Amino acid sequence: MTNNVKLKTKNLKTPRGFSLIETLVAVLLLATAITGPLTIASKSFLVATVAKDQVTAFYLAQDAVEYVRFARDSNKLSGSDWLSGSVVDLDNCVSTNGCYFDSLDPETPPVACQSSGCKTMTHNSATHSYDYFTADGTPPFFVRTVKIVDAVHEATLTVQVSWKGSGNITRSVKVTEQLFDWQ
Repeated sequence: MTNNVKLKTKNLKTPRGFSLIETLVAVLLLATAITGPLTIASKSFLVATVAKDQVTAFYLAQDAVEYVRFARDSNKLSGSDWLSGSVVDLDNCVSTNGCYFDSLDPETPPVACQSSGCKTMTHNSATHSYDYFTADGTPPFFVRTVKIVDAVHEATLTVQVSWKGSGNITRSVKVTEQLFDWQ
């Protein structure tokens, strides 16, 4: 009987674990499977940030166009010159450097930009808007330049909003509009 017991235990194989090579291959496959989606997620976050800044810049440019239209219409309705009227004087915008203004404060006249460029807009967290006068520590971001090229009864309005995005790359949005001396 002792011979049968020895034979039975001899035929049973003892279980063995994974080898080092098998473990390394499994870890490599897992790392490869995780890296792809993480790279895609990181790229899409960067693209979403650029798109958000671009949409904000476009809205700031469109806001400036609407302000200049408001100034033209207000000047004309008051009986003044359409660009250098008594309500809003846009003469500072008819220069080579352009001008900047706070469209939320129509009583403050447009300010001529220096040769180095226009003043940078900051985000006002209290009003959730962009202006030139916020001192709450938000970093400057967008630069909006408004230029008007005057002809006899027509003017070309160009608004350029530029900013430094991720990677310190300068990006910009430009909106051009034709304005007419109506009436």
